[in-house]
Amino acid sequence: MTGLPLSRRRFVQTAAAAGLLIPAAGLVPGAAFAQEGRILRIRNDGDMRRLDPATRGGWYDETVMFSIFSGLVRYKAGDAWGWELDAAESIDDSDPQHVKFTLRPGIQFTGGFGEMTAEDVKFSYERFRDPDVNAVYGADWAALDHVEVTGTHSGIIHLSRPFAPLFTSTLPHASGLILSRAAMEAAGRSVIDTDPLACSGPYQIAEWRPRELIHLVRNPGWVGPAPHFDEIRLLPLTDLISAETAFDAGDIDVTQIAVNSIAVRDAEADNLVVKPALAYTWLGMNIENEVLLDLRIRRAIQHAINTREVVEGTFGEAVTPAHGLIPPPLLGAREANLYGYDPDAARALLAEAGVPALQLTLSFNGDPDMMIAAQVIQAHLAAVGITLEIRAMDGATLTAQQQDSEGGTYKDIQLFFSTFTTAPDPSWVTEWFTCAQIGDWNFQRTCSEEWDSRNAAAAEESDPTSRAATYVDLQNQLEETGAYVFLMHGVNAWISKPGIRTAYSADAQWALLRDFAAV
Repeated sequence: MTGLPLSRRRFVQTAAAAGLLIPAAGLVPGAAFAQEGRILRIRNDGDMRRLDPATRGGWYDETVMFSIFSGLVRYKAGDAWGWELDAAESIDDSDPQHVKFTLRPGIQFTGGFGEMTAEDVKFSYERFRDPDVNAVYGADWAALDHVEVTGTHSGIIHLSRPFAPLFTSTLPHASGLILSRAAMEAAGRSVIDTDPLACSGPYQIAEWRPRELIHLVRNPGWVGPAPHFDEIRLLPLTDLISAETAFDAGDIDVTQIAVNSIAVRDAEADNLVVKPALAYTWLGMNIENEVLLDLRIRRAIQHAINTREVVEGTFGEAVTPAHGLIPPPLLGAREANLYGYDPDAARALLAEAGVPALQLTLSFNGDPDMMIAAQVIQAHLAAVGITLEIRAMDGATLTAQQQDSEGGTYKDIQLFFSTFTTAPDPSWVTEWFTCAQIGDWNFQRTCSEEWDSRNAAAAEESDPTSRAATYVDLQNQLEETGAYVFLMHGVNAWISKPGIRTAYSADAQWALLRDFAAV
C-alpha cells in the first residue's frame, strides 16, 4: 500500500500553504509548540490510506477523519464513553427507530461545494448500501431503511429494526461522518481515497507527504466551536520507539508510547496518560493454509501457548491476559477460555494428526513489544515439537498479502498477530469475523452462516443480559474453530509536552485533535 500522487486540488492547497511547510523529514529539531505559535506536532499510528467512512483502514485514518469531517454527533473526550452534538444542532432519539435531527446551519464544505444539508446526510448514510461502494463497515448501517429529508437542515433516520449500537458505534464513530454529495458527484467516484474531496470539520488538509507529514490547517467554513490550534502536523511514525525518541529530542509534542515505557517515564513531567484499551490482540491462524487445514493441529497450538506467560513476559503486570475478543467493561466479555495451556494435550493432538514435528511461521508488523511475545510463543511451541520462524515485516505489506484473495498469496500466511481497536459496543468487536469479511479483515478465514446470523441478531437484541450471553457464545464458537488464541486487551499510554491540554477518547485510542489546547 503506497501513497497516491497529489490531486490538482491538493497541489493548490499545498502551494497556498508553502510558507508553513516543515523540513522533508517531517520534524523541526528542537522546536517546541509554543515557539511556533499555535501549531501542534503529534505522532500518528501510520500514514493515511483511505479517508472514506465506509472503507477506511483504521485509527490512522480516523484520527485525520475526525478532524476534517463532522458527523451529527461525536465522541466526548474524557474517561467515560459518551457523545455530544457536532454538525447537529439537535437530535431527538425518543423513538429509537425514527431518529430526528436538525443540522447546525451554515457549515460549509471546502472546495466551493456549498453548505451542508440534510441531503448530504441522506447521501452519506445510504451510500453504505451501495454495491459500488462495497462498504467494509456496512454493518454499521445494516439496520438503516432510509433517511427522510424534511427540510434543508432537518431529517429523520428511519431504521428497519432495533439497532443497539446506533449511538455507541455508528453515529459518533467514523461511519457517522457526513460527506459532500456534490463533491462526490463532481469527482465521478463512488469512494474516497486519500483526497477527501471536501472537508466539513474544523480542519482541512493543507498538504500530504506520504510517510512524512499530514498537515492540517483551520477550515474557514467551520461554524462550530473553534479549535485552539491553527495547524496540526501529524507525523506518521509507526514505530513507537522512534516516536518516543523524537519526543525526547523535542521534535514532536505528543506521542503514544509502548507499554514497556510506562514504568520509566516521569508521570508528571511527561504528562503521562494511561487508560485501559478497548482493543483486542490475538494470535490468528489461517485455516486455508495447507499445513493448518487439520483442526487437531490448530487445537494443539491453542493448548501449547501459555497466554499468561506471554503477556507477563511482554508487559509485566501492566497488562492482564484476555479471555476472548470483547474487552471489559463491554457486555459479553468472557471470564475464561475453553482451551487453556496443556502441553501434554498439544503433543497428543500432534501425534494423532501424524505430525509430531512441525515447522510454522509467525508473521507480524515488527512491533517491539510483540517481538517479545513472539519469542515467548516460540519457546512454548518448541516445547511440544513445533519449530516457529518469526517473520517481522511492514504492517501494510502484511495486510496487503492477507487481503490478496485474487493472487492467492494469502495462503502462504500461517500464524499472525492481530490487534483491532473497537468502539464501545460488542457488535463492533465481532463484526470482522463474518463470512463477508474474509479477504477484508477476517484473515483467519473462518466462516459459518449460522454464526453470522446470530451475530446480526445480537445487534438487534434490546435485553442486555440476553445480548451479553449471545456474544459470549459467539466467542466460544470462534475459539472452537481452533483459529484463535486470545492474548490481551492492553492499555494505551500517551505523553505530551508541558503546557498542552490533551484530549483522548475514553480508551485513549484516538487523540481527539480538535479538543487539544495550550494552557
